[in-house]
Amino acid sequence: MTYEEFLAMLRDNYNKMLLTKKETAKELGTSEATIDRLRKNGLITSKKVLGQIMFSIDEIARFLTVS
Repeated sequence: MTYEEFLAMLRDNYNKMLLTKKETAKELGTSEATIDRLRKNGLITSKKVLGQIMFSIDEIARFLTVS
């Protein structure tokens, strides 16, 4: 799938621009601990919103098409 296809799929599935760590792990087919390692190693970027780690669907689509 292309970046645009992943982005459209995520927008259709979630109807929001930011996903939680749990939702991101589900989309990437991995654990929340792996998401933490990816963040720590700078492979995926996150935002902190009201104390919660969030990931933009643009970043998730980018990660899926680059990796």
